[in-house]
Amino acid sequence: MPRRWPLHPKPYDYETSERYVRRLAETYGVSFESFCLHALGIPRADSKTRQFKEPSPEILSRLSEDTGIPIGQLEQMSQWRLFNRLLKDLEKYLAVPENYAKFESFFNRNFSQNS
Repeated sequence: MPRRWPLHPKPYDYETSERYVRRLAETYGVSFESFCLHALGIPRADSKTRQFKEPSPEILSRLSEDTGIPIGQLEQMSQWRLFNRLLKDLEKYLAVPENYAKFESFFNRNFSQNS
């Protein structure tokens, strides 16, 4: 039976792996670096790995086992994959004429150079 951390909130929509692990560290009241070292085995000197841009299968597996979040979901939490998903969702949203009109109005109202 897999072990689970007693506290393991679910990831938010569009939350990156790094932000999720930072939130886990906050939940436990420890620094991000300490959490990564003790919970995931990432050395303090390894700041690149702590960015979670390309987490190793071992890190994803450990995070999955300890949180109950499927590895496939964790793999989709990289910045690049989330950005692509956000763009696809925005394209779907804007494909509806009423939504496009709302977006255009919002954009013009808030980002017009004439305001």
